Amino acid sequence: MKTFQMLYWFSTLVGFLKITRVESWLGWIFSFGFGSIFLSLPPPERFLAVLFAFLFATASIFILNQYFDRKEDQENAFKSNMPVASGRVAPRTALIFSSLLIILCLVLVISVDANLLSLFMIYLVFGTAYSAPPFRLKNVPVVDFIVSGIGAGFMPFLMGLELTRKPSSDISSIMLGVVPLILIHSGGHILQAVGDYEVDRKMGVHTFVVRYGKKKGAVVAGFMFLLACFSPFIYSFLGLLSYKHLFMFFILFPLSVPIIKRYADVLKDPSTKNVINMQKTATKYGIIGVAVMLGYTLLLDIASV
Repeated sequence: MKTFQMLYWFSTLVGFLKITRVESWLGWIFSFGFGSIFLSLPPPERFLAVLFAFLFATASIFILNQYFDRKEDQENAFKSNMPVASGRVAPRTALIFSSLLIILCLVLVISVDANLLSLFMIYLVFGTAYSAPPFRLKNVPVVDFIVSGIGAGFMPFLMGLELTRKPSSDISSIMLGVVPLILIHSGGHILQAVGDYEVDRKMGVHTFVVRYGKKKGAVVAGFMFLLACFSPFIYSFLGLLSYKHLFMFFILFPLSVPIIKRYADVLKDPSTKNVINMQKTATKYGIIGVAVMLGYTLLLDIASV
């Protein structure tokens, strides 16, 4: 009986972890982590507490997205197996779980630093308004990817930056760090919409890609990625970034080659399958790239102490 109960609780825990879609958080976590160490190192205990609050908030947003998009996901061959869409987790259960995570998040934030509360509230509102009626910002062309870029790039970066209590110490440096993040997340959102094009069009979701087409969407996303990747060279040319930091580009470039090849496949045939293959490749090599970037930034912080 005890073994059966343990298996039951384990399967329940796995089910709740799946609904949070942790595997899709790489970009969000990087934005938060990068912001946390961008200017200086925060106290470890403060960082861990706020990190968990951020994870709870992000999980709640992903759950709400599944709750409000469950009908569209049921029509999507690649998303129909998601917990809410497939019926493995009841919509009401998902909503309760998301609400509990939000409460845990806010309790943690208030206990650590109430000054962070406004940032977390804005983050939660952005994430919720993206999918939830009456706002349903994903249904507004151009606004959809701008909101995604701000919500997944700018806001996590700013929340991490607030840990060091230096959000206004160097506005120019902060903009240098956050612009590529916004571009990458906006481009990633557009590519996701390319993969969801058929279902979104069928269900009447008027994304940027539905309005302007898959091909144009893939081109715009690629332009954003290109601009983000070459932004360090642009900054250096303008005298905003030391040339000595550019060697990181040559370290990271080999990791981008497989992703570029997948992107070429998307340009040739912007199908859902090719988009998913690119996302998988980006995640695989992106983890290494994220680790290198965070490690380099951390070493710079330590060296400056």
